[in-house]
Amino acid sequence: MGRTVGIDLGTTNSEVAIVENGQARILPDTDGNLMLPSCVGFSDTGKLLVGREALRQYAAAPERTVRSIKRWMGTDHKTTLRIGGSESEDTKDYLPHEISAIILRSLKQRAENALGEEVTKAVITVPAYFTDAQRQATKTAGEIAGFEVLQIINEPTAAALAYDVRSEETERVLVYDLGGGTFDVSVVEITGSVTEVLASHGNNRLGGDDFDRRLQLHLTDIFLKTHGVNVPDEPSTQARLLQAAEEIKMELSSHAFAPVREAFLGTKGKTALHLETEVARSDFEDLIRPLVNETLEAIDRALADANLVPSDLDRVILVGGSTRVPLVQQMVDAHLNQKPVDGIQPDLCVALGAAIQAGVLVGEDVEAILVDVIPHSLGISAVVMTPMGMMPGFFSVIIPRNSVVPVSRSQVYSTTSDNQSVVKIDVFQGENQMAEENVPLGSYKIEDIPRGAAGSIKIEVHFDFDLNGILTVTTTEKGKGQQAKLVVESATGVQKLSSQALNQAKHYLDSLFVEDDDEIEDDDEIFTELDPELAKLVEQGQKLIDTLEDEQADELQDLLDRLEEAIAEEETALIAQLQEELSDFLYYSTTKES
Repeated sequence: MGRTVGIDLGTTNSEVAIVENGQARILPDTDGNLMLPSCVGFSDTGKLLVGREALRQYAAAPERTVRSIKRWMGTDHKTTLRIGGSESEDTKDYLPHEISAIILRSLKQRAENALGEEVTKAVITVPAYFTDAQRQATKTAGEIAGFEVLQIINEPTAAALAYDVRSEETERVLVYDLGGGTFDVSVVEITGSVTEVLASHGNNRLGGDDFDRRLQLHLTDIFLKTHGVNVPDEPSTQARLLQAAEEIKMELSSHAFAPVREAFLGTKGKTALHLETEVARSDFEDLIRPLVNETLEAIDRALADANLVPSDLDRVILVGGSTRVPLVQQMVDAHLNQKPVDGIQPDLCVALGAAIQAGVLVGEDVEAILVDVIPHSLGISAVVMTPMGMMPGFFSVIIPRNSVVPVSRSQVYSTTSDNQSVVKIDVFQGENQMAEENVPLGSYKIEDIPRGAAGSIKIEVHFDFDLNGILTVTTTEKGKGQQAKLVVESATGVQKLSSQALNQAKHYLDSLFVEDDDEIEDDDEIFTELDPELAKLVEQGQKLIDTLEDEQADELQDLLDRLEEAIAEEETALIAQLQEELSDFLYYSTTKES
């Protein structure tokens, strides 16, 4: 029959959880790690890398690695990955849901290893402010990974389930969810085992990744001021700088200052240029304060939609790894005049809540009832009468945002011209009064309607929005009873896969995850002895070290030690990066001497 799990498919990290004996727990990998970095790549031998292995090689081989793919979900954005080493011309394009499917398949494999049995069903979380296209892309990724996706639920709602703040009295809880790539805030009402979402708001393009990029630009400015030249605009160099920014951000969460040392970022003539500096937490906070202010505006919008003020809240819950940034905690506290509660790691509570909902759906002994809301208004483009005459392109809302799901709503419209025989239905999602300013979800026509005077023919447009965020639009002409239907499972280029395409995608994914014992043995043999070119560089470095001044000698010794450790850990990408650094060091040192 197979087990059912809950999955948090995150921008930076992903987790898988299960409910056992009424309690949710995160399933670890074989090394005990609870979180899987949402990173996918290929080694220089063409082997698939997922998670920590892929993340380790990112700085050295960004052309073979992809991260933060979640921001592109629901679009036709393609990521081109090189399959193999730097000399390889073999590349492949991947859509966002295909990369996400690889991450989900890895989580499925992790769960099956931990449980010792097949896992077949899943509840997967998405940001509350995800569009229909993004939700459908997530569902498609789950199906390609081999799951029956029981439900797509909102991350803040899942977090509220995990915190288990049940009491006899009704409690109003604000869930502030700031992850790596997205931000959501939801106002939730909890009564006993019932969790009801009152309102949601957010930004699908705001998160910890933006903090990292602002730090990256800050480091670029420091390098320019220090050396008078720009950091080279090369993918590997920029990837190193971005990775350094992420490490600084995490360091500043617990320290007032973070040292930075990135060797060989550029050159000036024949001189190698390094970045050596220190970043103060106060400087970092100045960089990101405008972004955090945007999240506070979203809080106010969600509270207003729920007809509440901050003093009406009983609890404030922080979710997502980016809420570890002290400034975020301080500004939320000050804005709401209430200290956020903790008790569950902000990185893990979403997956735990997803597991609880999964348990509910398959009949586990879990007391929880989830009542969620639609994040965006849904409607059609219509013609309205104004003092200036008929105005086309007006956004007529049929299901307003923050309606409880599942939800069905209808509105009746009339023809706008005499003897009109065709009506076009354009479906949109958003909050702008002008339809074209919102997100298009699809369009279709109802034809051969009875001819008559303008306004005499009535057409009912019916919207059904289900628990997975999938919209079905049915149009009925009230005279002859003609119907036309549109199932909105795609937008902006993402199509629901046919059964044949789905099987092909599954087959391809299976081929990536097939473990070839001979290939694994070959990988091990790579490290039985040093590559001749690398061995020569190491020998040169060992001979040179005694001729250098203390500071340079220490720098070279540190480089050799790191290289030795990388070889011992069999980290191919890191070895390549350090080999390049060693080659540069020896070149500039010997050039300077001559």
